[in-house]
Amino acid sequence: MRRTTGLLAVAILAAWCGRAPATTVEQCGDADLSGTVTVTDGVLALRTAAELVGGCTVASRCDVDGNGAVGVTDGVATLRLAAALPTMRACRDVVVDRSAFTFFSFDRRSAFGFCPPLDSVSQVFLSAGEAGVTRSAKVIVEGTPGDPDCLPDTTTVPPVACAREITLPDRLLTGDELARVRSVFAAVTREQQRHPDCSRVTFDPCLVNELVWDGSAITDFVCGEPRLLPDQVEALATVLDSLQ
Repeated sequence: MRRTTGLLAVAILAAWCGRAPATTVEQCGDADLSGTVTVTDGVLALRTAAELVGGCTVASRCDVDGNGAVGVTDGVATLRLAAALPTMRACRDVVVDRSAFTFFSFDRRSAFGFCPPLDSVSQVFLSAGEAGVTRSAKVIVEGTPGDPDCLPDTTTVPPVACAREITLPDRLLTGDELARVRSVFAAVTREQQRHPDCSRVTFDPCLVNELVWDGSAITDFVCGEPRLLPDQVEALATVLDSLQ
């Protein structure tokens, strides 16, 4: 009964998502997010269909027929794609345009521990006004061991003996910076389904990224709904880091 109810809920969600643009042809069936569809992807889809751990990372990319659930037919379809056989692809996710924002926030917060990239932004606030877009930000930097401002329970990437969080002076974005921000904000892909393994295993991330556009929030936590995928987080973080 629980499985039937879950599939029904996903099917309803997929019907709602059907109003949004489809994923690219290259993404559909790419279960391991490698950029190509191989036999491995078919095996991952079949593992998810059998409710086994270690299957698809992104449910929508394994749902090749677009019916809102990952089943055996999706695994077979993925294997056909890997063999370059004619196969209909109907994977769907939601792509939203957040380029016309008034207020945006980015926050890297700790989860089980804290492992932020060194010299990266830990917080960014962008606020649009008459004079332009103002940027406020905090950055994780290397500090001096023994400094009382060293962050506790923090292991940066790469690791240092002491990591500190500093606040940058507020400033207006340049025209070029704003253009890059609006470009990456113009196509934010929202994965509507959490990681298929969330109901079977526990995920213990050391870092969770949260983004909010004018009250519309999204996270990259694998068990969040909706959520950002790793490639999206990387693209957004790269642009935000460049605003230092």
